[in-house]
Amino acid sequence: MGVTSLLVAQKQMNMPTRVALHNLFRSDSTVSECLSEYDKSDEIMSTKEIFKHSSLLPPGEIRLLSLVPSSSTLNFRLITTPLSSPVPYLALSYVWGTPKTASDSSAPSISVDNQPFIVTPNLHSALTSLLTPELQSGLPIWVDAVCINQVDNVEKEGQIKQMDQVYRNSERVIVHLGDSPNPDTARAVQQLRRLGKKVWDADAVILREQDMQHWPNFDHLDDEPEEKRRRTAVRDKIFKMIKQERGGITWPRPKIPASAALDLFHRPWFGRAWVIQELVMAPDHERGDGGCVFAVGAERIRWEHLWAAHLFLVLWFILEARSIGNAKTYLGKLIAFGVYVRRIGMIPRAFSARAAQTLGLRKKYLQGELGLRLKDLLLQLYVGDSGGLLGCRYPQDKVNALRGMSSDGEMLDRFMSPGADWVDVYTSLARYLYEDGDLGFLGLCRQRNPRLPSWVPDWSQQQRPPWLGYSGDKGIPLYNAGGDTRAEVLARGEDGRVLVLKGYIVDTIQDVGSLWVADLADDFNWESAKLRIDDIDRFLSLSEKYTPQTARWRIMSADKELNDVMHQRRATQVSQESFALLESATKLYDPGAGSFGAWYLTYRNVLMSLYGSRAFISNKGYVGLCPGTADLEDTIFIPSGSHCPYAIRKQPAPASVSDAEERWILLGEAYVHGIMDGELELGKPTSGITASMFSLA
Repeated sequence: MGVTSLLVAQKQMNMPTRVALHNLFRSDSTVSECLSEYDKSDEIMSTKEIFKHSSLLPPGEIRLLSLVPSSSTLNFRLITTPLSSPVPYLALSYVWGTPKTASDSSAPSISVDNQPFIVTPNLHSALTSLLTPELQSGLPIWVDAVCINQVDNVEKEGQIKQMDQVYRNSERVIVHLGDSPNPDTARAVQQLRRLGKKVWDADAVILREQDMQHWPNFDHLDDEPEEKRRRTAVRDKIFKMIKQERGGITWPRPKIPASAALDLFHRPWFGRAWVIQELVMAPDHERGDGGCVFAVGAERIRWEHLWAAHLFLVLWFILEARSIGNAKTYLGKLIAFGVYVRRIGMIPRAFSARAAQTLGLRKKYLQGELGLRLKDLLLQLYVGDSGGLLGCRYPQDKVNALRGMSSDGEMLDRFMSPGADWVDVYTSLARYLYEDGDLGFLGLCRQRNPRLPSWVPDWSQQQRPPWLGYSGDKGIPLYNAGGDTRAEVLARGEDGRVLVLKGYIVDTIQDVGSLWVADLADDFNWESAKLRIDDIDRFLSLSEKYTPQTARWRIMSADKELNDVMHQRRATQVSQESFALLESATKLYDPGAGSFGAWYLTYRNVLMSLYGSRAFISNKGYVGLCPGTADLEDTIFIPSGSHCPYAIRKQPAPASVSDAEERWILLGEAYVHGIMDGELELGKPTSGITASMFSLA
């Protein structure tokens, strides 16, 4: 199940239900807080004074740690094996943690080839927990910190390029989530294992993201009769399990310690970028031991059972929370909340949205639903409300960590050289994406490090989705402002920080309205909504291009809405009716909007997704929405082949740049009412608009 779907499902609930669910699907702040502790997780430990790898690995080979026979301690020897036909081995996935140096007396160590090897406490804990039974089974194990010479950049770069094969060719990937500090943790893993097997065996893997939106009501399904019957049967089995697992109003207690279970999904492993590849690339075994196993202390749970158990918890909590929303009175809601707490055995708190996404990515990969081009992975992992930033010590590793999973990852070799600056890596990657014809990434440049050019997405930050996105789940643009034109990106010039695009100037901004300050994570901002309506009405009164009664409600939402399964589409009468309700509500500042229904709440969420925008009017009378950073005299232009316009600002030219090479700063997407479907006929003699070349800096 996708994290965005979970968030939208929460937003569809009325306000009392959302209060009861407080932060149920919020960003994973626990993981984010933990990441500060693990920011040094990719640092190289000072091992060269104590241990030296014997020689450079030949191409296509890897080292493995093999436990010395009859050893009851962490006493290993290093062996090598060809990756194309390796000896059977395990592969470890873990969080490095804070490194220790040889001078630190508390630094733990293992023995490798009769020499001490300093390791992080996390790695020492992982190897200790795997000593029995995994390591004593005779299978060697691949551990990056030991099997790669971390002080040899040439070897390290070569090994990173084949990491996907290391995990794919293993017998099994062992994920070390950490120790089991108390009996509740061990019991939680045991119950998750029991419950996850039941849910997996119930064929829960066939459930889709859209099935989450209306849970447990599946009347929306438009599948073939047999498919609908299968999904409904799975729903009924899970519903029955919930009744069996939850606690009673007085007794018994729920079978699963929910709080301890949720703690597992907040562990730092879920917040690291590198683990995505390690989990997704784990072998897919049909046999009983599983291709990927999670270790918590002495407890083990297979990936498929952990995924299924997490799904069960989500569906269970949603079901209980919706009973609060169904109560008709305030007293009834309080009583329902009390019942909710008794049934789940804890005060409601946040799921790890990042854990939900990470576990679900392996399911998508195994089912062939995970886009494997680099651009697809970037969008799936680093764009949207996915529960917090995936951590890496070095910004360039946000890209490097996807290399093995992506079908076109080898192209990173062009600019991912040892010691390459992350700014150069991000800039070269952006140019590759644009030259590939995908100008949609221009909509991901609003949040970025000031060191980056304005046209380069900053993958070190979690990017919010573009305002003017795509329809459904097929990547079809909602708009077609560029009409029949095609993207034209000029060959690289002398300045690699400049992107030269063919485009068309639409007009210049004459005036702007107030900034929309509400965000998806905030409560709805009624004052901003009222000001937005006033701004649109004021600008429409100054323009002769539109019929105000139609234009005002379409401009308000950028002429888009969400359908029943939370996919974007162009606005319909539903949005018009929602706008009328909104306009009435702004006069009262929220008169109990929950009574208006889920469809109206969905409309409000569409408005909140336009965070950081403002209304504008241009010199020619065009009215629409532009970035909050746009101002008077900024320019609206449409790149050739683009589905939407953008706001740009002319940059004062350095003395070395001629007038013909004037440069522009990209500000962000712009919705311009009346030109979003190719009405300007760009590229045709009838358009009256001449194409120009724009140098974005």
